[in-house]
Amino acid sequence: MEESLVHELARLAGIVPYYFDIWGNRHDVSVETKRALLKAMGFRGGCEADLRREIEKRLLPPVIEPSIVARERTPVNISVLLPCTDEADFCLALEDEKKKVEKFSFRLPPAEVLETPRGKYGKYVIPLSPLKAGYYDLLASAGCRGVKTDARSFLIVSPGRCFLPDGYGRTWGMTLALQEIVSNGNWGIGDFKDLGALIDWIAGLGGDFVGMLPLHDIPLPGGISPYSPISRLYRNFLLLDLEGVPEFASVKKAAPRREIEVHRRGKYVHYPGIYALKLRILGKMFQVFYRRHYLPRTERGRSFLAFKKREGRDLLDYATFMALSGVFGWDWRNWPPEFRDPRAAAVRKFRRKEREKVLFHVYIQWLIDGQLDALAGRAAAKGMRAGLYFDLAVGVVGGGADEWGFKDSFAGGAAAGAPPDEFSRGGQNWGFSPFLPENMRENGFRIFIKTIRKNLKHAGMLRIDHALGLFRLFWIPEGMKPQQGAYVKYPSEELLAILEIESTRAKAVIIAEDLGTVESGVREVLMGRNMLSYRLFYYERLYPSRELVPPHQYPPSAFCAVNTHDLPTLYGYWAGKDIEVKRSLSLYPSEQAHADDLAARGRDREIIISTLKREGLIPDNYMIPGKMNAELMLAIYRHLARTPCLFVGMSIEDWMRSEEQPNMPGTTDAYPNWRIKAPAPLESFLGRGGGFFARAFREEGRGR
Repeated sequence: MEESLVHELARLAGIVPYYFDIWGNRHDVSVETKRALLKAMGFRGGCEADLRREIEKRLLPPVIEPSIVARERTPVNISVLLPCTDEADFCLALEDEKKKVEKFSFRLPPAEVLETPRGKYGKYVIPLSPLKAGYYDLLASAGCRGVKTDARSFLIVSPGRCFLPDGYGRTWGMTLALQEIVSNGNWGIGDFKDLGALIDWIAGLGGDFVGMLPLHDIPLPGGISPYSPISRLYRNFLLLDLEGVPEFASVKKAAPRREIEVHRRGKYVHYPGIYALKLRILGKMFQVFYRRHYLPRTERGRSFLAFKKREGRDLLDYATFMALSGVFGWDWRNWPPEFRDPRAAAVRKFRRKEREKVLFHVYIQWLIDGQLDALAGRAAAKGMRAGLYFDLAVGVVGGGADEWGFKDSFAGGAAAGAPPDEFSRGGQNWGFSPFLPENMRENGFRIFIKTIRKNLKHAGMLRIDHALGLFRLFWIPEGMKPQQGAYVKYPSEELLAILEIESTRAKAVIIAEDLGTVESGVREVLMGRNMLSYRLFYYERLYPSRELVPPHQYPPSAFCAVNTHDLPTLYGYWAGKDIEVKRSLSLYPSEQAHADDLAARGRDREIIISTLKREGLIPDNYMIPGKMNAELMLAIYRHLARTPCLFVGMSIEDWMRSEEQPNMPGTTDAYPNWRIKAPAPLESFLGRGGGFFARAFREEGRGR
């Protein structure tokens, strides 16, 4: 009996009872997994009575749904459930984002009578005139049979679609990992000064965007993956152009040129050394700022204070977390108990005592915001129609800054990940604390809204990594293997509506990364809301033949590219470099699996060449080359340029003819993930011109 109650409560909590892996094998979710996930969600399930109470609570419909989605320019109907009576009196208070309150009164009969475990309930429908797109707090007070009932809801009024500019036309741009850039001016890691040079170059060629891996703050110096951040609200200071900050002139002599040169010439990005160096110099710069601008309240000091005020409590919590992490380490779950709550007395005392340390981290984020603002303006001034393209990671690592500041929104005792696939046959545990679906609805999706809004600032495009997580996310209970996890459903209507509102307000395009195992109909839902699909040359196939999809069959509402940071570059793909690296790292379960990959790659080379010949992109007598070359690379990008896709992204690794991919999934320290530098300095790279690529794109009707 108790087991059946666990299954029923798991169903009501949105835990999907089974999943299919990438090979089509069905995995039924065990009762142990369901118990663990229910506990992580905060459900009481210690005994049969607890389970029954939790089930009963969810079987009884709420007086009003905690969140409601409506469309602008469409009448809004608010449903309220009360014990059934002929008529009920209602008073509705609607508060908008500017705290303006409107009140409405109604006397209504039930529109429908429902049978519930507690008897008959009436469904009363309160009609409202169309509202402007945005967010509203709704308080419904009802008088029924002499009993007054109050209930709250969060109303999301959506424009119905994400932003897409009119008459935009098909265009192109470049994607890159900023940290890999080598230049004569940076300090051993690509920075915003390098990004400015790339904007100038790509804009001059007629490109319309520069796309980057996530700029989120990461747990330096140890954690270096841009996809494993401690915060998605705030950004990584290693990317700052320190020499472009006014205070640098006063501390220039303290910047050790020899140390900088060592980092610049190093084979790989040396995160610990660069972190220590930049943090030290930033500390000196802050002291100059504090004495010369903050204390006397100069114009620059007032600009800083205005930024601090705009950011409010979120930035103060983040800066406090950063200051505390310098004392106790990155994971707040290991801190002394009195520091684990940002509202605790010990935290307030620390903030007062270590005021300058907290302000230092506010200063860093102010500098980042200012440089990104200038870069976005630079891209616009150069005629780029999209400008900066940012990437939003799936989540934040457990114990990080965002989780500390918004604990009520995250699940404890579980991590997000992925079921078994070709990258990882045992599945993947990403180490992210997943959002709690019920709590998100009850607290008005505040962390999600803030995250999207922050990442759209300065952006013309935002890629949502693993956009399937808007519908369901794979949860793994603490202490269990990834394959023992289960999918958990999310309030997709609300999340999509929020993306529509924020995209429209920011006038920024949303790219929904929809690779991997996709539920039926999900891609159509996303594209129907103007969220661009993410299509890759390597994966766009006609099965079972594995022939490449012809350009005209790509969807217009899409961003297409050859590869991503997790996939081989064109030069590496053609050479089979990724296959050999995986073999050397023992990532294949058998020699046969390695042999199968080699054979498949050989067939893929033949398919690519035959496809390009049919399209007239290479001569009929073109022989399959042993190595990738500029002519063949250009033909492949012409193939993508011919598609109706709105955007084509060209990888900087392909342009630089690199065989090394930035990240090798399934590895940690065995491969130099995120540390590989570009094979040539930026100056020589820009000196190559690139006019032949720009001409090719224009000839295919793409770009300015």
